[in-house]
Amino acid sequence: MPVSMNCVRRWWPNPWWIGPLRLLGGFAALLALGCAAMAIDAELDEAQAIAELRQGGHIVYLRHAARFKGPRENLTVSSSAAEFANCSAQRNLTPTGQEQARQLGRYWRELGIPVARVVASAQCRTRDTAILAFGQAELEQRLFDLDFLRALLLKPAAAKGNTVIVGSDAQLRELTGVDLGYAELAIVQPDGKGGIQVVARLDLEDWQEAAEPGWW
Repeated sequence: MPVSMNCVRRWWPNPWWIGPLRLLGGFAALLALGCAAMAIDAELDEAQAIAELRQGGHIVYLRHAARFKGPRENLTVSSSAAEFANCSAQRNLTPTGQEQARQLGRYWRELGIPVARVVASAQCRTRDTAILAFGQAELEQRLFDLDFLRALLLKPAAAKGNTVIVGSDAQLRELTGVDLGYAELAIVQPDGKGGIQVVARLDLEDWQEAAEPGWW
């Protein structure tokens, strides 16, 4: 009786590499599932963070939008108001940075996020980011002082509005170890030890996605 090819394939011994290859495929599948789960979690985190901001009562630290390159300024907490106002000696917002600030403000208005207070470092790029985004700013050169900034970040926000603090990346990094990109913001809360912690981060792409119809 002739032997079918199906039978031959069924009983022919597998090459030595088939087992490890199948195992590797299983690991790849698990890794893909894990990455997909992380992506879903990240999206939910962003949605929850924006939903919280829409309710108000949060403290937000916003890094200024994109700036020109150049030598670092020598501004400090003891610099004069005239030195802070001299934009010709500072690394100011680029046209892209100006548009980033405007976009952020539009997204906040479209999503109905309430703003109770805006405090900005007196540098030109932080001041301009705040005004272009929110139309207002309390200029505060003491944001260079980490103790002052920590106290401001720990101060409760208005129950029905959010407090936005606009500064540079260095100060938040010193306090939390978190590096923000241009026009990226962090929602902060007390860490229970006298310091602050970042509980959520949102960049312009997150806001753009949230403003699209059907995202919620």
